[in-house]
Amino acid sequence: PAPVQRPIVTGPLQPFAAVADDQGADVRDRVVARDDRHLDFAGRGRWQGVTRRHHVEMTLPEQAPLTGPLWLVAQGWVHPTDSSINVALAQGAHEAPQGLSLEVADARGQFHVVRPRLGFPSGKDKTMLIDLAGLFAPGAPRRLRLTTNLEIFWDRLAWAVGRPDVAVTARRLPLQSADLRYRGYSALVPHEPSVPERPRYAVEGTAPRWLDLEGYHTRLGDVRPLLGAVDDRYVIMNAGDELALRFAEVAPPPAGMVRDFLVLGDGWVKDGDFNTSFSRTVLPLPTHASPRYDQPPTTIEDDPVYRRHAADFATYHTRYVSADRARQALRGASAEPQP
Repeated sequence: PAPVQRPIVTGPLQPFAAVADDQGADVRDRVVARDDRHLDFAGRGRWQGVTRRHHVEMTLPEQAPLTGPLWLVAQGWVHPTDSSINVALAQGAHEAPQGLSLEVADARGQFHVVRPRLGFPSGKDKTMLIDLAGLFAPGAPRRLRLTTNLEIFWDRLAWAVGRPDVAVTARRLPLQSADLRYRGYSALVPHEPSVPERPRYAVEGTAPRWLDLEGYHTRLGDVRPLLGAVDDRYVIMNAGDELALRFAEVAPPPAGMVRDFLVLGDGWVKDGDFNTSFSRTVLPLPTHASPRYDQPPTTIEDDPVYRRHAADFATYHTRYVSADRARQALRGASAEPQP
């Protein structure tokens, strides 16, 4: 099930008493802090994103409370598969990708799955919170394992006491402006294989790098009216576009309180992998009315989202993009940024 969207407050993050890989090697030093020294011991498999089944084992220290709210805080990233790899895996004899599961030891030291299908860190530099309350049997060693066959690289593994007694006040800030513009492609920071690819906010190039999805995209300029609600009125961005958002300024928090900021977004992404559904065109348009995306595109006038919001395609979605610029670039011809 999808996690409940609510803030979870914890005390300070604490290190485990011991952390070991599935060969018994001590790896605690690698995951005691967020320092880009990611845990990387499972090797690489035949397919990007999938390796052998493996686990990392953690032991809680004696001072960790025996009762009350307790959390495993796992910070890292996943090296993903893609649509073509998923098709190849489905057609062969390779073990299917398996998300994370949590196992705990019983009084005899045998491990049992207590939280299956936990998924994985959904991208780069993500934090997973896994509830540990009530999982350990009396007299059992407080040892736990995260098991998967995905290429997941942990930067920090810690535990923390839950603080449900701390009041949290949520405040939504009004969106003052939203400007869609063409920017180009950011430079990438050199990195080790176990470190996620991160861009720098510096333009490295503006020529197309992929085959663009053909169809109507949102014209550049003010797009704030499209972003006010979750209603299938959305900004259709192309590769190289930038969406600049500005929010209202607010006064500092009262004395004794701290403030965090979250950007909440709702939308979809579609890539040009040949095995992604309808990967050559913007159509069919996604909708919250159905989780399925299996109806082949026809004409834009027949698309259900277009029929509900036809005025947006006269006002906003007027920028027609084709793959011609990318084909020209591949042939060595000039390909200027598309306005």
